[in-house]
Amino acid sequence: MNSKRRERILVLCAHSDDEIISMGGTIAKYAKEKKDVRVIIFSSGEKSVPWLKEEVLVKKRIEESKKVSKLLGCKCEFLGLPDLKLAENLEKNARQVKKIISKFKPDKIFTHNRYDAHPDHRAVFYTLEKALRGRKRKPKIFTFMIWGLFNPKDSTHFYVDIDKTFSEKIKALREFKTQKLITSIFYMPIYIKARLAGYKVNCKFAEVFYAE
Repeated sequence: MNSKRRERILVLCAHSDDEIISMGGTIAKYAKEKKDVRVIIFSSGEKSVPWLKEEVLVKKRIEESKKVSKLLGCKCEFLGLPDLKLAENLEKNARQVKKIISKFKPDKIFTHNRYDAHPDHRAVFYTLEKALRGRKRKPKIFTFMIWGLFNPKDSTHFYVDIDKTFSEKIKALREFKTQKLITSIFYMPIYIKARLAGYKVNCKFAEVFYAE
């Protein structure tokens, strides 16, 4: 890697807020370190709040993500794929991701773990897998678990110290006001997981990833 070139980090996630729940502290840390962080959100999450009109909800979720991205110092992009149907058209979606990778040329890619309980999350992993098929030079791949406590696969763990950015992660999560009923479930698990991960690497808070 060219020493003058900023390290490029690509985050692929199913829904807005997934990137914050899983690695909000890491995104903030990398942005402070002047890394170029790009978040790609597959679905607009139009099915997440049944009592709101889909077009209204999509607009609000995009606005929330833009605000959060500005707060953390990264960039985000929505692919606008159908919510709860990311397992459909994997080949088509993979071609879109392949173009993003070819253009952005990331050094590291972070995405959902294949063992996550949410089908949309697993679909994002398999979309990336297809997008990288046949590629000679592949970036380093790290996965995160949202709906699940651990990775059943015997993977190498990669920890990121987020002592200085944990509060920013929580602040960012609170900005997803349309998702507050769901995100409220995560506050305690986020704290516990970050403390346990921090214990592993001698800091207060850390985020853990799995090297693929």
